Amino acid sequence: MKSKIIISILFVASIIIFSSQGCKKNDEPDTVQFTIKVDSISHADTINSTDLFEVDFFGKIGDNECFQFSEFSPAFGADFINITVYGTETIRNDCGGGPVYLDGRGASFSDMTQGEWTINIFQPTGIAPITSKVYVK
Repeated sequence: MKSKIIISILFVASIIIFSSQGCKKNDEPDTVQFTIKVDSISHADTINSTDLFEVDFFGKIGDNECFQFSEFSPAFGADFINITVYGTETIRNDCGGGPVYLDGRGASFSDMTQGEWTINIFQPTGIAPITSKVYVK
């Protein structure tokens, strides 16, 4: 009977030891995605339907080199484009450098139908979107 208890204890202990081996912490720093506050945009007022519609974005991404641009996330409707601009922050203790900016980073859109289009740039929570118009002829 004692040998069965000892074998059971050893079996349970070995399961615990082997399962904890897969739980080693990754040495990579954590990265957090966030919505960038866009200060302004620039684009043509009128384009042809065969042209690319190019929008340039301006604003501060973050305070140091741990911040960077990640992506533009557009959502299209019949006569509007909603765009959210994302950045990432890498959580580290050795973040040097000065502020990081969008500096006119651009996004291009195609296949826009004729008519007036509304461009909505979504902002972080609590900040009103930037709204602009372009006429496609």
